[in-house]
Amino acid sequence: FIFCTPDGELTDAECRRGGLEIKTTEILQSSQKKKWDNRVPDNYYIQVLHYLMVTEFEYAVLKAQLKFEIDGEVYLQTKHYPIERSEVEDDIQYLIDAEREFWESVQVKKEPPLILPEI
Repeated sequence: FIFCTPDGELTDAECRRGGLEIKTTEILQSSQKKKWDNRVPDNYYIQVLHYLMVTEFEYAVLKAQLKFEIDGEVYLQTKHYPIERSEVEDDIQYLIDAEREFWESVQVKKEPPLILPEI
């Protein structure tokens, strides 16, 4: 029941296999830009963790192109976020457990619990 479709595969100088995820987004509010400051937004972080879980890759890189406008001028900013599997193993295990619980609900046709983000 678990699968993924990464945007690409990588190999580093040590011949380790990794995954590539590419995102583009238009920043319309300053609060959106803050979600990308020195971190991967939660929804994309979970997606990359899922890819690491499924593929068993040793690392992943999320490449994001952020587009925003200031005083009528359009700016593009490209950011790279490397994620080492060894540093996120606890999060991957948490995700495995959550996905397994969700799938068990699906199999018995029981509505899974709703988890809403903090506002």
